Amino acid sequence: MENVDSTALAAVKGSRRILRFALPSVLMMLMISSFNIVDGLFLSNFISTDALAALNILMPLFSLLTAVGFMLATGGSAYVSNRFGRGEPDRARASFTLIILTGVEFALSASVLGLIFINDLVRFLGADDSIAGLTAEYGMVYVPFSVFLILQFMTNQFLVVNGKPGTALALSIVGGVLNVILDYTIIVIFGWGMGGAAFASGVSSAIPAIIAIILFCNRKADLHFTRPIRDKSVIIDTCSNGVSEMVGELSGGVTTLLFNLVMMNYIGPDGVSAISILMYVQFLALAAMIGYSNGVAPLMSYRHGAQDKDGMHEVYLVSVSFIMAVSISIFVVMELFSGSIVWVFSGGSESVLSLTKHGAIIFSVGFLFMGGNLYASSLFTSLSNGKISALISFIRTLLLLAPLIVALPYFFGIDAIWAAVPLTELITFIISGALVKHYGKSYGFLKETRQAS
Repeated sequence: MENVDSTALAAVKGSRRILRFALPSVLMMLMISSFNIVDGLFLSNFISTDALAALNILMPLFSLLTAVGFMLATGGSAYVSNRFGRGEPDRARASFTLIILTGVEFALSASVLGLIFINDLVRFLGADDSIAGLTAEYGMVYVPFSVFLILQFMTNQFLVVNGKPGTALALSIVGGVLNVILDYTIIVIFGWGMGGAAFASGVSSAIPAIIAIILFCNRKADLHFTRPIRDKSVIIDTCSNGVSEMVGELSGGVTTLLFNLVMMNYIGPDGVSAISILMYVQFLALAAMIGYSNGVAPLMSYRHGAQDKDGMHEVYLVSVSFIMAVSISIFVVMELFSGSIVWVFSGGSESVLSLTKHGAIIFSVGFLFMGGNLYASSLFTSLSNGKISALISFIRTLLLLAPLIVALPYFFGIDAIWAAVPLTELITFIISGALVKHYGKSYGFLKETRQAS
């Protein structure tokens, strides 16, 4: 049996090292999240705001794909990190290989179904005659790249487990820069429109994913491909542990769908464009917070497996401080500069600009509490408690946000829809805090618990 400290995770100690270890994951998630945002910027400014609305119509479909990727990535990385912490490196590698293969199989199946039913999906997701063609055009080109989208999420997270967050960041930067170059070349110069934007995003996901797969073929690395383990419990444990991330991402798709349907019903394409812009800002905020949470999750999982309660406490304190700082910063920026941020996406449309600026001031209050909720969910995933993690995600999205999106404008008018996110995040924040305090006593990552023991 290998010494458990042979893994790079064991060497990450101290607040500065923890932050340096997690920072690449933050930047990495920002890069990955920028793909659709960059597409939106080019489409709204060089085609029309209807093209931006058409892209947002497909977000629930993308959420379905990334939901599975997140579930396998977060649940799988927690499982593999925990096995390294227990001193079981061979099982960790064999399980990792099985998890990657499972993700590929799902993505290929989803691609085939997506291509067959793309026109039906576009209508189901709420596209009307004015944008249905644009939406279908983007989907037909992008769906075949689904396998690379899922692989990029998974391989980036496992590179962190392998002690290579910098490599994951470098690959994400390659993808992000390539996406900008391809978008400009294909949309602005060649004028290929929606299909061109989809192709640019697809290729920008494919190249980093392929490079990462090649890196995991290096048998000298702590984590590398080997013969997959024949144990269904690995996938069951991975999925049950990562189900909260799947619920969160799927719920995000459901709420985006509801936002689109409500806006289309009350306002029309301009309403969809307005909520699209605010969702893009939220994507960036979520990316920073999810990136950090995913970045430190392997550290918490490893220390949990090694029963290092002092180490768990250290990771927890650093994480809470970071999340609070980011949450407050994003809120302040949105309150002070929302007009300038919205203008970048508005494509010169005064109606979209006015509508979005009006909603941004209320919508942005949710950023104060969002980070705490995301970290609480990720914390329980890293501790292999998928049930509590899923509960937080379920409360935050399906139980609270989805009904509020529909009910608030029905009873109080369309202006009230902007309050759906802040109300949801505040209520969930109170519940998440109570759960963390309660379960911290049994896991031992809270200071008062360790002193008592």
